[in-house]
Amino acid sequence: MQNLEIHNPHFLTFADTLFTIDVLGGVDLSQIERMICTLRVTHRNYPPMRTTLDLYIDNQVDKLIRTLCDKYGTTLLDVSKSVHSCIAQLESYKLERLRYSQGDKDKDFEMSEEEEQAAQKYLKHKNLINNLQADLQQIGILGENENALILFLVMSSHKSENPFSVLCLAKSGIGKSYLLQKLSQCMPKNTFSFHTQISENALFYFDSRQIDGKALFIEDVEWTNAMLNPLATLQTQGKLIKTRATKDKDGMLHSTTFEVSGKLCLIACAYSEKNYENLSLPFLCLRLNYSHLQDINVMEYQKKCKAGLINQAEIAQITRRLQCVIASLKGVNIINPYATLINLPDDLPHPRKTLLLLLNFIETITFFNQYQRETATDTITGEIFIKTHPDDIELAFLLLKNSLFRRADELSTNARGFYVWLCEFLKKAETNQFTALDVRKAKRLHPRTLNRYLQELSLFNYLQIAGGNKYREGYRYKITDFDGDNALNNSIETALKKTIETIKAEHEKQSSKTDGQTPLSDTQNTENKAKRSKTTAKIENV
Repeated sequence: MQNLEIHNPHFLTFADTLFTIDVLGGVDLSQIERMICTLRVTHRNYPPMRTTLDLYIDNQVDKLIRTLCDKYGTTLLDVSKSVHSCIAQLESYKLERLRYSQGDKDKDFEMSEEEEQAAQKYLKHKNLINNLQADLQQIGILGENENALILFLVMSSHKSENPFSVLCLAKSGIGKSYLLQKLSQCMPKNTFSFHTQISENALFYFDSRQIDGKALFIEDVEWTNAMLNPLATLQTQGKLIKTRATKDKDGMLHSTTFEVSGKLCLIACAYSEKNYENLSLPFLCLRLNYSHLQDINVMEYQKKCKAGLINQAEIAQITRRLQCVIASLKGVNIINPYATLINLPDDLPHPRKTLLLLLNFIETITFFNQYQRETATDTITGEIFIKTHPDDIELAFLLLKNSLFRRADELSTNARGFYVWLCEFLKKAETNQFTALDVRKAKRLHPRTLNRYLQELSLFNYLQIAGGNKYREGYRYKITDFDGDNALNNSIETALKKTIETIKAEHEKQSSKTDGQTPLSDTQNTENKAKRSKTTAKIENV
């Protein structure tokens, strides 16, 4: 009776009526053409024999069989049957492990019929977005209402034909890792891959099955072109191809091509001091909340957790519900009939990338709202698809107003934040002049950081030197009357509002033609506007 017992991947035991053979160190999976093993062969009560050999080399196997015959006085035929049976079972074990090189395959996410019905009811609810925001707050994502909603919508797009990607920017200690961990817990099993850090070369050696149709979480993305460019290429083209020189068995150099393909849904974090927006990456850049009020809210939540005032069972229940919600989404095609009516303001930099990100995010919102949207069928191909609704476009404009359209600002995000604080500080102090020492007394900033902000604001004419001396008391600065940011924001608001009005008018026109009915009455329009205003107010109340 032969049997191969797997204690762990590094310790296997083959036993029959003649021998007990322990494989110490397991079977090497890196070389398919070899099977080098360290064996400990035991026969009855005799002392064991230990040896290391390649079981795929006949000379070494024959030598092992003769040695066992001479050592234990057994017949050649019995020893040969026992050894070759062991080799056959080890080979089967090796081939099975090579099928799942990353470990044993976990079971896919499963939900009961009741959970599936509840998830579909959740997705059909008219207050879907508000309910989702409330659940995200309940599981411990505080002060990030808008960002958390964007990230959850992005996570759900991993099933779509055109997944979306986001880069979260924040300083150290803000809670980037905590946010990613909380969000990844809402993902169904085997639908995501979580990494603390990925090296620049590791991307080219990924197994395509690890990332195709899944969400890729990275806690820390390095600020290097060698790291960012492959991620951008994988997002835009859906594949990476790298050719490098390798040596064969004879030591001769030849070229080897590695290819990784897959639809990428990337959610990564990076250090906010680097100006990622100017690189024109195909990712949406989100700035996390690091205000003083956010610090207070997080610390209060930490106190409640340690005091046992947070209901962990309720958090687990909500997390399970959100997993079922994402699992209930189906891979459907999206058509945006209003895409030709969407126009961006003229002052936006990188208009091609910005428009593509906007259209893709609108598609992501429609994909998440698939249970509430109109389904149509292509008369030629018979393909079923979902149409984008004007509410999806309006929600996209609202969520991206402070992130995607922020690219139009000539100042960096940190300098803009400092300028807003500086205006409030001078207004309270009832003066329009200040020195670097005045700022340092009111706000704790590193001198080099403060000097960089002042130089940038002076360069773009937001500040000018009013007096003082560089080597004594320092320069005195004053704020100029330059107000380019407000003018730019007003132009963006006007352009977006005009676009929404045009799209809604076109939607009502198409609805009246399709249904053969008159447009909505004034009472119905008022009710719809009230619902949208309620959702808008809740999202903006961060």
